[in-house]
Amino acid sequence: MDRLIDRIETYNIRLYAHCEMRTHWHALIETPQANLGRFMHSLNTAYTAFYNTRHRRHGHLFQGRYGAKPVEGDAYLLSLSRYIHLNPVHIKKVRALPLAEQLRHLHLYHWSSYRAYIGRTKTPDWLEPGPVLAQCGRAKQEQHRHYRAFVENSLAEEDDALLSVLKGPCLAIGDDAFVDEIRSRTIDLIGKYKKQEDVSLRHVLERLEPNQVLAVAGEAMGVEPAAFLIRRRNSALRGVAARMLCKYAVLTQREAADVLHIGSGAAVGRQQKKLAENLAHDRDLRRRVKEIETRLKALSRQ
Repeated sequence: MDRLIDRIETYNIRLYAHCEMRTHWHALIETPQANLGRFMHSLNTAYTAFYNTRHRRHGHLFQGRYGAKPVEGDAYLLSLSRYIHLNPVHIKKVRALPLAEQLRHLHLYHWSSYRAYIGRTKTPDWLEPGPVLAQCGRAKQEQHRHYRAFVENSLAEEDDALLSVLKGPCLAIGDDAFVDEIRSRTIDLIGKYKKQEDVSLRHVLERLEPNQVLAVAGEAMGVEPAAFLIRRRNSALRGVAARMLCKYAVLTQREAADVLHIGSGAAVGRQQKKLAENLAHDRDLRRRVKEIETRLKALSRQ
């Protein structure tokens, strides 16, 4: 979860729902910068390194490439969030329990966003349930109540239609017209792009040049852009620059390290982690970082 949360911020990901299981995990996300491949590569690499170090093992941890499908909005978004949140009870051991015990297991399961959706816990800053809950009423309490009923009233059954799409060869989740559109675009674009993502499939934020990012960050921090390249003890400058380069210039940590004259991508990751710690107690730094983000978002939408 720590590595997921860090990369939500770094790669400008909107996380709508999630659920972590013992052998796999699910996430309902939006990628405004069309950088799903970079996000998943960074997350899987970081977690594999952590896991291998902790358990003194080597080699791959995940089996094959992750699966990803575009989702049509509204009803499909709502149904998919329900599927994700019901994962903890749709396993053989729990399905054998009485319905009341299944509900108890669902309410106590901490490794998903369901408890935030039904108001059992405070919604963290990195989770955005709003687009889903907006379909369940206007007032917050009404949304929590209606969403809980929507999920738990279907506890005894599985959504067979959704399952067939998720586990089958279909390219997208939605009605026939939406799926046909995705299939048509995919066929048309095969071979045209070397990028891992098809940037024309969604609205994206424009990728900024590194010098643009450093110029804006420098103005807000009151320094020249060259100051970000200088190592200073207990300075937040390099952490700020690293975050903005990864997020708005869409650089990998290795690429950001080259721009900032830092030794490695791992060192860039440490700079960003240190920045997050400083932001927790430095009000002035939070204000400056927020100003930088506001200006860079505006530039990326022009």
